[in-house]
Amino acid sequence: RQDYYLMVGRLIAYKRHDIAIEAFNRLRLPLKIIGRGPEYARLKALAGPTIEFLDRVPDEDLPRYYAECRAFVFPQEEDFGIVAQEAFASGRPVIAYRGGDIVEHLEEGVMGAFFNDQTVDSLVVALEKFRPESYTAEVIRSRVERFDKEQFKARIKDLVETSLAKHRAHFHH
Repeated sequence: RQDYYLMVGRLIAYKRHDIAIEAFNRLRLPLKIIGRGPEYARLKALAGPTIEFLDRVPDEDLPRYYAECRAFVFPQEEDFGIVAQEAFASGRPVIAYRGGDIVEHLEEGVMGAFFNDQTVDSLVVALEKFRPESYTAEVIRSRVERFDKEQFKARIKDLVETSLAKHRAHFHH
């Protein structure tokens, strides 16, 4: 495993790559950013020597980048995205801003860590405290699988209850 942290996704303002770049500049930690988008020039200008932009990574190479990173970084407030799922599926921990619905998915200390404010300082503190060696891929993957099953069961139950309710409504007229 290598020592870099990873961000994956379109370079757009609300994803807050700027927070991550400033934090990694300050700590002189390696960050790889995979993605393209309108913020590229602005972010590139902010980036110090430990930040690497990889704008064109073929899909078949992504799993290797995922598997070899120390952790994923999510400074944005957003819905639990496909990238976070891919991070967990590859057994890597996630350092995420405590906002949006990732909060319900990330078991702190087991699947990753949170930082509380969407600021450079808050992310710096989380990175300083972060210990990649305290996370194991098997545990992260097993949590995801368990979560998927629970979600699936809940969805099926909803579907069944909804269709039963419709069915009953239909027959009681």
